Amino acid sequence: MNRASQIDLRKSLEAANHLIKAGIAFVPMPASSPEELAELQQQMLARLEAMEAE
Repeated sequence: MNRASQIDLRKSLEAANHLIKAGIAFVPMPASSPEELAELQQQMLARLEAMEAE
C-alpha cells in the first residue's frame, strides 16, 4: 500500500468539506495509487457536472 502525501490528504479533506457544505452526499473511496486517485477524481467531477446539468 502506498501512503498518500500530506498534500493529497489535505486536498481530499477540502473536497469532502465542500461537498458537505453544499449538502451533497458522498462516499469516500480509497485509492491505491496516484493513477487510481486521478481516475476517481475525474469520476467525481463528471458526476458533479451531471448533477449540475439536472
